[in-house]
Amino acid sequence: MDLYTMKTNALNIGQSLKAANDKLAEIAVDPASTPDEIKAQQTKVDNLQERFNTTNDLVKKLEAEQKANLTKVKVHESSKKLSDDPKERMVQMEAAWIRKTVRPDNAAFQEKWNDIKQEMKDDSASNGGKLLPVNVSNQLVSEPFATNPLRQMETVSTITNLILPRIAFDIADDSFINDGDIAKEMDLKGDQITFERHMLKVRAGISDTVLLGTDTGLVDYVNNALASALQLKERNMALGTSNPAGMEHMSFYDTTTVKIKKVSGKDLFHAIRKALADLDDAFQDNAQVLMTRNDYYEMLDGLANNSATLYQAQPESILGAPVVFTSAATTPVVGDFSFAQLNYEISSSLYEQYKDYQKGMNYFQLTAWFDHQIKLASAFRLATVDSTPSK
Repeated sequence: MDLYTMKTNALNIGQSLKAANDKLAEIAVDPASTPDEIKAQQTKVDNLQERFNTTNDLVKKLEAEQKANLTKVKVHESSKKLSDDPKERMVQMEAAWIRKTVRPDNAAFQEKWNDIKQEMKDDSASNGGKLLPVNVSNQLVSEPFATNPLRQMETVSTITNLILPRIAFDIADDSFINDGDIAKEMDLKGDQITFERHMLKVRAGISDTVLLGTDTGLVDYVNNALASALQLKERNMALGTSNPAGMEHMSFYDTTTVKIKKVSGKDLFHAIRKALADLDDAFQDNAQVLMTRNDYYEMLDGLANNSATLYQAQPESILGAPVVFTSAATTPVVGDFSFAQLNYEISSSLYEQYKDYQKGMNYFQLTAWFDHQIKLASAFRLATVDSTPSK
């Protein structure tokens, strides 16, 4: 039984013991109480007292063992100065920061962090206390992972209060866009995009074995867990069919504000080819297709006609544009994904400890503010299959 469960049991028994003692006091002063009732209640109190003492002794024993383990960690860590290698140095600092955040009541972790802050000398105001979280946030957003393929297709930024033009350039004294879908969209939505602040909370569950393990193991575990959670949320918002109120605009499938044009074909192959052809020339050179593997393989089944040749061909040679797969793209999205952007307000990120008392698990929690904007819906098309097949 772990220490958390043992402490919970001791607390519950202690509350029962208090209630039993209160009941005994009431019976003792009640003239209507019989000696047998007093004796029975006293026996109940004695039994609870014995259980409480035994459980409390076990808690103290487990605490002593844990303290001894932490002391070993403290001696081991304190004997190590920060490495001269910048990468290893950052791992050591981040590990100390995570430990003191998850266990703020642990004196050894706090002392190690205080030593780290003095050695960092990166930020005179907080001895690195503010700079390190910003660096970690930037790593989580900037590192390429496969969980959210859109990170490799879109622009990813970390700018506070970001405002961008819908089109990055113009030509003086010339009508660059005076007709077509782009002009209509600019007239409707304006020529600027203001990125909003939407709160996002993700957590990395940390067991004692991970917390007391190596610096590298702890940092890798926490960063991978947080990055995976962030990317899953980003992908779900960008390809969501029922986003929460106020976040509808983040999705390529939004029909309220984004309103990406749908292009239909008799089957998925023809729908995607027609969608690519329907794009403006300015978007075709950089166009990509985002779709599920299942849709792609079903499309191949319809085209192959018992031939294995198509299955060996690259998707780009079949569809005419690079293909990226994700299970969230329930309707294929075709277009120039540089006209979509994910932005995080890194300076606003918060890191804190979160305790799930029901599970007895410590969490390292990140609160971030982000937004996903589709800068030009005209740069995209949704490929759909005709509901009524042609005769």
